[in-house]
Amino acid sequence: MDVIRVHAPSEAHALRLMASLDGGFRVDLERDGSGPVVGLTPDVETATKLVELFNALGKWLADGDLASCQIRFGDRVYTLLAATAGHPNDATAFLLERTIQLQTALDSRIVIEQAKGILAERHGITPDDAFARLRRGARSRRMKLHDAAAEIIASARKN
Repeated sequence: MDVIRVHAPSEAHALRLMASLDGGFRVDLERDGSGPVVGLTPDVETATKLVELFNALGKWLADGDLASCQIRFGDRVYTLLAATAGHPNDATAFLLERTIQLQTALDSRIVIEQAKGILAERHGITPDDAFARLRRGARSRRMKLHDAAAEIIASARKN
């Protein structure tokens, strides 16, 4: 299971978060260049535990008068916003938002994979080299990777 990393604004906030989780998750205090990070590993009852986790994070945000925090899960980074006054975080809305984000990422990944294949064939290079070329091209043109990939696919359709 991936570790969920919560960047805390201070060590005091990190320790308060760790204490608020009440032993329901494996919790580790880490540090990176930007400050303390609480590493959380959910146990097997993932869905239930994640809802509890995000409720605890929402309470931690509200109790600490914080507007948001960044959460890293695998390669992805999410921003969790504090619940509005008097309204708890809605786990269903959260999960729906994540589903939409994952579908968008999948759709984008399909376009990127197609562009990698086109570049690899055009230039006789490996898919990894094609991805590096695609990424360099997008960065040099200050474009999103997905948009650069879509242009390559469009150019291949014209030929």
